[in-house]
Parts: sequence; C-alpha cells; structure tokens
Amino acid sequence: MSSIHSPLQWLAIFADPVDVLGLLVFVLVFPVYHGFYPWLVRLFPGRAAKARVDLFRRSWIEELLKRRDVMAAAQQTRNLTMVNSLLASSALILMGVTANVLIRSPQFTQATSPLTEWSLHPDAQAVKLFLLIIVFAVAFSYSMTSLRHLGHFVLVIGADPEVIREHEGDPVEYFTALINRASNRYTLAVRSLYSASPIFVWLFDQWFFIALTLFWGIKFIGFQDFAHTLKRRS
Repeated sequence: MSSIHSPLQWLAIFADPVDVLGLLVFVLVFPVYHGFYPWLVRLFPGRAAKARVDLFRRSWIEELLKRRDVMAAAQQTRNLTMVNSLLASSALILMGVTANVLIRSPQFTQATSPLTEWSLHPDAQAVKLFLLIIVFAVAFSYSMTSLRHLGHFVLVIGADPEVIREHEGDPVEYFTALINRASNRYTLAVRSLYSASPIFVWLFDQWFFIALTLFWGIKFIGFQDFAHTLKRRS
C-alpha cells in the first residue's frame, strides 16, 4: 500500500523543474484565477460574463415574483439540480477509483512506460494521485453546496414576499443572491472536474500537463469568462 505521510514523499514532486513549472501554472490557472475572478467581476462588471448572467437571473426572479409562479421556478431549476446530482455522484465515484489506484500505485507505476526519470517516480506519482482525490473532493463539495442552495430556493420561493422583506430585505435581491450562489457553486464544481484532466495527464507526461492547463486557462478567459469583451473588440 502506498502512503504519502512523509514530507520527503511530497518533496518528490518538486524534484524536476518542469514539474515545478507545471504545478505553478496549474495553481495560477485554477485556484488563483478562480479566487480572483469574483474581484475581477466587481472591478470590470461590463466585461465579465458572470455580471451579465447575474443580471439576467435577477430579471428572471423579478418575473417569477410578479407572477407568483412557484411551479415554473421548480421546473426551471430542475435541470441544474439533476446536473449537480450527476456531478456529485461522478466526483464520489472518481474519488473512490483514484483512491484504489493510489493504494495500488507501486504496481501502477511499474506498469507504465518511463517517460522521464522523475515523472514516474513512485512518490511523485502518489502525490499526483492524492491531488486528484483532493480535486474530486472539491468538486463533490461544490456540487452538494449548490444542491443545498437550490433546495432552499425551491422551498422558499413560494413564501410571502413581505415575510422575506421583513427578515432578509428585498425579496428580489434575496432570491437572486440565492440562485446565483447555487449557479456559481455549480460552475466551480464543473471547473474542478476540468482541473482533474491536467493532473491525470501529469501522471504520464509533464509537458502535456502544462499544455492542457494552459488550454483550460485560455478557454476560461478568452472563450467563457471574458468572451463578450473579446467579441466586441473583434
């Protein structure tokens, strides 16, 4: 059984400068960028896709409250609920599969073709597999949090708006913030699963790891989060 309790085993992943570079790029593209993205949305509200989608959701909430159509709210959030449930179960299954591979990592390492001296170092491989487990756990956590917000939204959308106003303020703001939190956690769950693909490739090749990480970074910035701004300039 492989273990990664020794600090020296964690240091094995830093033995090759290419691995260090790849890990740095990965951290910048995934945790750092997504940590700063809400701040960028507030700084450039007219350029970020999230700001526009949040505005659209607010308009949707306003119409729902005007019509008092609880059934439409439940039906329109059903797809997001189903997708989050699928993401949560998939992340849980992938966590278990990866944990099983981690336990058998010495056999896994010996069965692969050596690409570089350090990329298939047994301790480094174990650390990479452990990072995969962390990524799947994060995806599972975000999916479950999104489901909790969605469940609360469906539960209270039929409440008297005056009761909401008395305890939480403007009902439109309250429900908009609630559905935005659910949608944002769903996005983070999906992107956590996206981040698993570079780490998986990292098990076999360092340069593919860097290339795939950069691909996701370009896709997020140029084709999703700020695509509207780039289209307007073209």
